[in-house]
Amino acid sequence: MQTFRQISEFELGDVLGVGTVGTIYQGIEKSSQKHFAIKKLHPGVCQDQLIRARFRREMAILERLNHPNIVRYHGGGEDDGTLFYVMELVDGGTVKGLLQIKGAFDWPIVVEVTRQICSALQYAHNNGVIHRDLKPSNLFLTKSGEIKLGDFGIARDLDRSDITASGMTVGTHAYMAPEQITGDEAVSGKADLYSLGCCLFEMLVGRTPFQGDNFAQLFEQHLRTEAPHVRDFVGSCPLDLDALVSRLLEKNPEDRPFNARQVQALMLQLDENSETDQGKTGNQPDDDVGADDVVARGKELLRQEIRQAGSTHSDEVSWGRLVVMVAVVMAVIVCASLLSR
Repeated sequence: MQTFRQISEFELGDVLGVGTVGTIYQGIEKSSQKHFAIKKLHPGVCQDQLIRARFRREMAILERLNHPNIVRYHGGGEDDGTLFYVMELVDGGTVKGLLQIKGAFDWPIVVEVTRQICSALQYAHNNGVIHRDLKPSNLFLTKSGEIKLGDFGIARDLDRSDITASGMTVGTHAYMAPEQITGDEAVSGKADLYSLGCCLFEMLVGRTPFQGDNFAQLFEQHLRTEAPHVRDFVGSCPLDLDALVSRLLEKNPEDRPFNARQVQALMLQLDENSETDQGKTGNQPDDDVGADDVVARGKELLRQEIRQAGSTHSDEVSWGRLVVMVAVVMAVIVCASLLSR
C-alpha cells in the first residue's frame, strides 16, 4: 500500500535535475529536518493521462523495491493536480558525472560498480521489474562508494499490463538492446544486461560502443554491427573482462549471460583471479584474501575517485563563484564611474 504524502510536509530547495517530464528538487522534511529528493511532474504535462499513468507506475514499482542498491522510495502524492514522490537523496553524483570529470575508469573500479549494479538488477528482475533505461546517468553514487539504481520511469512491470503500446520503442538510443529497438513484446531482463554491456564499455573506454549522429545510425549498429572489443581501446583490460563485455553485447538475448547474478559471480571470479596474477608478478597479496576483502578494496578505490571528483567539482564551483563576484564588482565600479561623470 502506497504511503501518501503532502507537499506541504517539505520545504523545497535547489533543483537537482530536470528531465523531459519532471523536475527533481532537494527537499527538507519539516518535522524531521531530514533531506530528501522530490520528483515532480512538469506543469505542462501533468494533465497528459499516459504520462500520469507512467508516473504512477514508477511510484508503484519503487514502493515495492527495497534494496540497498536501488534508490529508496518514501511515499508520494498530488499537489494541486501535479503528481510527486519522495525518495532518498544520494549525495555523490552519478556515474555519468564521474565519467565526465575523470574519464574512463580503471578496470578494478568497473568490476566493483558492476557487482553492485548486478545486485540491483537481479533483485528487480526477481520482482518482475525490467528497468529498460540502464545508463550512467541513472546510476547514482553515495560518498561511501555505493551505487543506487534510479529512474524507473519507463520500467516494465511484468505483473501488470505494459503501458507502452505494442511495437513502440522505449529507452535511450545509445544503450538500447536490439529487442527494445524492434519493440519485442517478449523483452526480458536480458535487455538490461545488454544495456549493462554498453555501460561497462563506456566506463572502461570512455565512450559508448556505438557512435552515430542520430538514432537511425545507432539503431542500425545495435541491430547489425558487431560491437568493438574493449581491448581494441584499452590494452590493459583483462581478457576475461573483455570477453564478458562482448557476451553482454550479443545481438541475440540467448547468447548473453543467463542473468545478472551470473555476471556478478563472474566479476568476483575476475577480481580474485586478478589477485592471483598480482602474486605471480611479485605484488603478493595476503594468503587469506577472500571475496569480502576484494569487495572492500574495490569499494575503497571507488570512494577515492568519488572524493577526488567532489573536490574537483568544488574547486570548479568556487572558481565559478569568484568569476561571478569579480564580474559584479567590475560592473559596480563601471556604473559608479559613469555616474560620477
